[in-house]
Order: sequence, then structure tokens, then C-alpha cells
Amino acid sequence: MSFKIYSNDSIGSVDWQRLADILELSGLNKRDLQSLQRGFEHSQFRYLGYCDGKLIATARAISDLTSASYLSDVAIHPDYQGRGFGKLLMQRIMQDLAPFGKVIIYAVPDKIEFYKRFSFHPLLTAMTYAEGDALTRLSSNGYIPPLA
Repeated sequence: MSFKIYSNDSIGSVDWQRLADILELSGLNKRDLQSLQRGFEHSQFRYLGYCDGKLIATARAISDLTSASYLSDVAIHPDYQGRGFGKLLMQRIMQDLAPFGKVIIYAVPDKIEFYKRFSFHPLLTAMTYAEGDALTRLSSNGYIPPLA
């Protein structure tokens, strides 16, 4: 199997439905296609991974290009997890982002150990702002403590 990562300007047309499916199947929230496309296109760093020509991986990040970056939507289609594709994707991402200082990510709770392999450490003081359904999802998915 050949795995190829495309980033930023090397990314051609995107199958937004396939990308949305990968995110949802990987445990991230269901996305409407318009919001997904807008968020992806407005991110400074964008990655798509293809195995034998099939879209199987994604990630995106924003950065001040000085001291901090926020990494988001790192996902490998479940049928392709455990084959080293996530490792290759993260190596590429960290090659790009590490020169800009700290990198912050919301990790799906069952993937925390995966990110520790790339020198990520849990934050003790991180906080998030969210309301309504977004807040409920954060709590029910284990990102924040149970709501009172």
C-alpha cells in the first residue's frame, strides 16, 4: 500500500462527503459539508492522506507562526487505523508545526496515548468555552467533566 500526504497548495479537489465521513467514523463530531469546507479552507495548514489513491486521513491547524499552533481534526479512517498511517501523518504535521513552538490539540479521549508518542502532554489548566449542544457533546464525549 502506498500512502501519500498532500498539504496546503498541493491539495486538489476534495471529496467533502468522504472527509466528513472519516471525521465522524473516527469519533469526531458529525459536520455539515459547508462548515467543514469553510473550516478546512481557512486553516493555514491542511493535510489529506491517500492510500492507493483513496482519501483515508486528514488534519488541519492554525498558527500564529511564532509561538503557538492549534491542531484539529486529525483522523484516520477506522479501516486504516493501526497500519502506521497516523504515525506518518503526525510526523509530517510536527515537522511543519514544531518550529512554531507549542502545539495544542483536543484529543479524542481514547487517543491520548497515541499523541503522547509525539511528546504531547495533558494540560492541567486548559479551558474551553461552549454553549448548548456543543457543551453537552463535550461533556458526553469525555472532553470535559460531567455537567452539573
